[in-house]
Amino acid sequence: PYEALDCVPVPLMRRCRGKRRRLFGDEAAIGRGGSDRDWYYGCKLLLSVTDEGVATGFMLAPADTEDRWIAESLLCWRSGEWAAPLKAEDMPPRHNGKRYVGPTGPVWPKCAAGSASAASYLTDNGFFGAFWQSHWREDYNALVLTPKDYRGEDAHRCKRQHSSWKQIVETMNGHLERTFGLHFPGARSKWGLLTRVSAKILSMNIGILLNRLFGRSPLAFATLFNC
Repeated sequence: PYEALDCVPVPLMRRCRGKRRRLFGDEAAIGRGGSDRDWYYGCKLLLSVTDEGVATGFMLAPADTEDRWIAESLLCWRSGEWAAPLKAEDMPPRHNGKRYVGPTGPVWPKCAAGSASAASYLTDNGFFGAFWQSHWREDYNALVLTPKDYRGEDAHRCKRQHSSWKQIVETMNGHLERTFGLHFPGARSKWGLLTRVSAKILSMNIGILLNRLFGRSPLAFATLFNC
């Protein structure tokens, strides 16, 4: 009935080393993220999951990229393989007259965006924006909902339900971090990073499949194998 979107940090090396980086180019940067909002050097991962936790697509971007730019690429490429995401210079000025600031590096890979979905996308307020949400709905047929979108006397109840349903993507990001070792993946190149992140997400989906086949809770990764 819906997919949930959220970003998670992917630190590649300690911040002090990141400032003197030699392994990565503009695909990594210094940004803030995570539950503690701490600084880190690396990338930001946008993950899209179903209500059962199955990952349907992902995007990588430099750590200082705003969440909406990453969602723009994922939703754009889901709408069509040859579609082109918006660029900062193509966008109208903000309501305060300032121009939008686009990504400082690539948002990639196109092949990981996944297929178009008729379901709504539940996100946090980092994806809120009248222009963005209208553009996604009209141009990509993607309804993106944030807690700020609810109005009226039932708004509080709807926001609580929204947060409850969106919790699944935060849970899966937590599993990527703790169970599958997303932080500091040990990559030494752009394509090495893609290979490792893809393998972790694939492993997570396979774990859900195996748990289903064994009649277990889909997210019981810790006890899936007796080692």
